[in-house]
Parts: sequence; structure tokens; C-alpha cells
Amino acid sequence: MKLGNLLKGYDCGKFADTEISGISHNASEVKKGDLFFCLRGSAFDGHDYAEVAAQNGAAAIACERSVNLECPCVTVPSARRALSEACAAFFGNPDREMKTFGITGTNGKTTTSYVLAEILREAGEIVGLIGTNCIRYCGVSKPAKLTTPDPYELYSVMRKMKDAGVTAVVMEVSAHALELDKTRATLFDVAGFTNLSRDHLDYFGDMQSYGKAKAKLFDKRASVCAAVNADDEFGRELLRSANIPVLAYGVKNPADVFGIELKMSAEGLEYVINIEDDIGEVKFALLGRFNMYNTLCAAAMAHLAGVSTEHILRGIRSLKRVDGRFNVINAARFSVIIDFAHTDDGLGNIITSVREFARKRIITVFGCGGNRDKTKRPVMGLLAASMSDLVVITSDNPRDEEPEDIISDVYAGVPENKRKSVYREPDRREAIKLAFNLAEEGDIVIVAGKGAEKYQEIKGVKYDYNDEDYIMRLLQSGEIQ
Repeated sequence: MKLGNLLKGYDCGKFADTEISGISHNASEVKKGDLFFCLRGSAFDGHDYAEVAAQNGAAAIACERSVNLECPCVTVPSARRALSEACAAFFGNPDREMKTFGITGTNGKTTTSYVLAEILREAGEIVGLIGTNCIRYCGVSKPAKLTTPDPYELYSVMRKMKDAGVTAVVMEVSAHALELDKTRATLFDVAGFTNLSRDHLDYFGDMQSYGKAKAKLFDKRASVCAAVNADDEFGRELLRSANIPVLAYGVKNPADVFGIELKMSAEGLEYVINIEDDIGEVKFALLGRFNMYNTLCAAAMAHLAGVSTEHILRGIRSLKRVDGRFNVINAARFSVIIDFAHTDDGLGNIITSVREFARKRIITVFGCGGNRDKTKRPVMGLLAASMSDLVVITSDNPRDEEPEDIISDVYAGVPENKRKSVYREPDRREAIKLAFNLAEEGDIVIVAGKGAEKYQEIKGVKYDYNDEDYIMRLLQSGEIQ
């Protein structure tokens, strides 16, 4: 493809007809004929590696400042935005040939995306799913490296989806992806906002910056219209400030789509939904009051896309499970709930929801990720200890940090009068085993933080590990009586 077609709208001058065979932003991976983008980050500047890219055969370089090379160079205001646009063009702008749905928020993105995908299937769409758990379409399923892939992979996957017959794409759009303009080339047909709570402050620094990144999805350059949580403080800000049509959903505050009369049982949850005065009964297999919000968000987004209430209700009812989200395992003596909850808000939500139907004690096993936001650690320690009967603090993905250091940060938030009911065990397997041995008849053990993840990252190495796989083996081994 010619350089001028990839960098449309930018001044390519005499280099417009330069043939480009690939795109890269990693100089060491550049192949002959590639267009190399000089991206900037907090700890690196791609301009410093432009010469390496040229030596490796780059046919052209997109940069934000002059790099003084013989290789053709095109100056762009934002290399990240240009990268997204170029990748989309390289794969023929497949997103424009399908309906696109983007969901952002701290918690609930994955479950909401699964619910929305089921609703769209019921409405006759062939659906592709991109998110934290996986990339899935037309019988193809592969693990996701990132919640929102980098632009080259993202638009490559979308092209494969389109060629396979996909008509609608449901995507989780992370705050990082929005901040780094990964989806800049896509105008989503419908956007959705779940909630905003403390997370990723290691990257964004403060909640204001984190929220500002999320808000980028609710701009006319990013989305046509959106469904927004009216019960979330930041959601109400979006409802006031978004320059696109927005549909409010919620339970507590006035909303266009709302739910009432929530009931929960072993079979899941039920409630009455009002979709702009069209009323129906929702039945959903997953427990938790927060899943009322996830289904409301999916319903509101589908409604904006013109899906009937009948198909919305059937779609919600047809989803029976989301990997790593409120997955229940009933052992002989106690029950286990596996959930991805990894923020203070998420952990609080899961424990609150379990408390609504727990007959006896709640034992919570959780940890915090290394090299990530440290401010939430003591908060999560406080919440877990205050809301649970027993707590086992363990490792999540410690990454480059020492597990004991992370556990100490969490433990610092535990109230003095709760410390006798809090255990510390850095080995996640041993921590789960400890919780099971502590469990009595009728107790519920919550294993939080990793959900459906298939690895545990320690000192740069990703070891094969999955909570559910380990728990099933442990329970079947007879080691836990």
C-alpha cells in the first residue's frame, strides 16, 4: 500500500507513492518495507530508535519531530493517532463495514460485553468479541494479550472478523487504550460506560486524569451515541458533558432505562426492566447486584442500536456464564466463588453481593498486583477485613515486587481489631488451601483478583496458573475434607 494512502490527511510530499508492506512501532522488529512510527512514552522516545528502524529496512518513518535520516520521513502531530489511522487503513478500515460497540469503565466491562454479544446474536447479528478474557468470533477463540489490543493487532483482527462474516463487534475499551489513541480510527456506533472507581493510578496519577481518559470515548469523534450509568458520580458528569446523544441507565437516579424489584436466588437474579416505557422481566444466571447494572448497560446499548426489548430479554437470559466472573463451585462442605474483582470497588461489590445470600461465614482470598497502583492496597485490606469473617491475603501477579511487600501494604489497611481474623500466605495455592481448611459447613470462600487469567506473573515470567483449574484439582484430590 502506498504511504500517502496510509497517512491520508498528512503531508507526505514526494514520498506519497512510497510502497509500504507493513507497520511497526518497535524498531528492533522492523522488516524491510515497513512504516515505522516514533511513539513517545514516559520512559522512552521512539525518535531515538528511528535510525535503528531505518537500518532494519524501514521504507518510511512517521515522526513528531525531525530525525535527520535519508529514509523518507513524514511529520505528524501525534504519532499514536496516525498509527491507529494507518493500521485501520492498512487493513481496509474493516470497522466501517461492521457495527461497532465500545464499552469502558473500571469494573463490569467484560460481563457487559458478553451480555451485549448474546443480545446481538439473538437479534440476528454475527458477533465478534474483543476484551480481557479473549478475542472470539465465528468459532475462533484466542487469549487476549491486552484488554484492548494495540492498533496493528486490533485492525488485523477486525479484518479477519469481517472476512469471516462478522456483522457486529463488541469491544472492551480500556482507559489506557483511550489515552494512547489505540481506537482513534474507529467511530463506535454505540458506546457504554459502566462506572469509575480507583484503579491504574500508577499510570494516570489521579482520578481526574483517569476519568478524563475514559471520557474520550464520549466525544463525537469517538462514538455516535452512548449509554451511561446515572448512578455513578462520573457517569452523571458524562451525561452533562458528552457532546453526543446519551441514554441514562440506572436504579437509584432518574434514567431512561432502569430496573426495579430485584430478586436474587441460587438461580441468579431477576428484576423488572423499563426501557423507555417498554417493560419486561429480566432473568440472568449470574448473581450480584452489580450484575443488574451490567445487564442494564447492555440493554441500553442494544436499545440504542435498535434491538427490540424481546431480543434484549432473550439475550440476557441465554447467557449462563462468563469465565472468571462470579463463577460458583459447590464443594461438599462449602461453596467457592471465583471473581476477577481486583479493585477496592470491585472487591466491595462482590463481598456485598455474597453477603446478601450467605447463610454463614464469608472467607475472602485475594491479593494485589505488583508494579501497579499501590494506593488501593490498604483500602482493599480495610474492605476485605471489615466485610468478611476471615481473610487470607496472598499474591496476585507480584511481577517485579516481593510478594511479602505487597501483602504488607494490604495488611496496613486492616483495622487492629480485625487482625486476628486475617492470615498472610504469599503462595496463592497454599492460601486457597488454607481458606478451604478454615471453611466450615455452609461457608462461602471468595477467591478474587485473577478471574479467568491463565497465568501468574512473577519476576518477568508468566507461569501457567488458573484459579478454577487449581481449585477443581484440589477439591477432587481428596486433600480437602
